[in-house]
Amino acid sequence: MDVTDLPLEQIIPYARNPRNNAEAIATVAASIQEFGWRQPIVVDEAMVVLADMLSF
Repeated sequence: MDVTDLPLEQIIPYARNPRNNAEAIATVAASIQEFGWRQPIVVDEAMVVLADMLSF
């Protein structure tokens, strides 16, 4: 397994993700800016998100 830091612009959200959390974006963004956060994710060769580590 390779662990790599990538720019967020290079990651593509999974198009069929059933979660819709648009209302929480500002709150979560403020929390991340204040406290920081790193969440490992799994992407395929096309950089499409397959899973985050909270899914396991």
